[in-house]
Amino acid sequence: MLKSLALASVLSLGSLAAQATPFVLGTGTLGTTTVNSGNVAVVPSLLNDTFTFSLASASSVQSNVTTFFGSLSPAFYSIVSTGADHVVGGTDDTVIIGFAFTSTSTGHFTNLSAGNYYFNVFAMANQAPSAYAISASATALPVPEPETYAMLAAGLGVIGFVASRRRRDR
Repeated sequence: MLKSLALASVLSLGSLAAQATPFVLGTGTLGTTTVNSGNVAVVPSLLNDTFTFSLASASSVQSNVTTFFGSLSPAFYSIVSTGADHVVGGTDDTVIIGFAFTSTSTGHFTNLSAGNYYFNVFAMANQAPSAYAISASATALPVPEPETYAMLAAGLGVIGFVASRRRRDR
């Protein structure tokens, strides 16, 4: 619990840092959109990068950040909502979820509602050069048709009817 709290604090502070460089990953209506980007540190330094994106509808977002050469440690990235003011680094930004990353590629899935978000990548480059790659894709979540809810209600009604008859028969 303490490690999670410390990680959330580091990610929150990292996402509000003034030296963050903004990169736009994508906006607009999503079917399936994939974005790729990254950054290179040429001298041992702190990386604090921001990649913005927008979702037109509720979506499942797959994200991955990987160190592909050099040494980045500690290395974290988070998905942050821009809040009501839609400003990156605003006081109402909310960290949705955060992950550590290494040279091993691991995909993470997060369901997000429509809105404006950004990835905040925060890492210490321990040797020069060091680099990471970020990739993300979003797929709109299916919306159930009204007929689906009608079938659910009918099924629950049949189950309730059968259960009440069995109770009366005993």
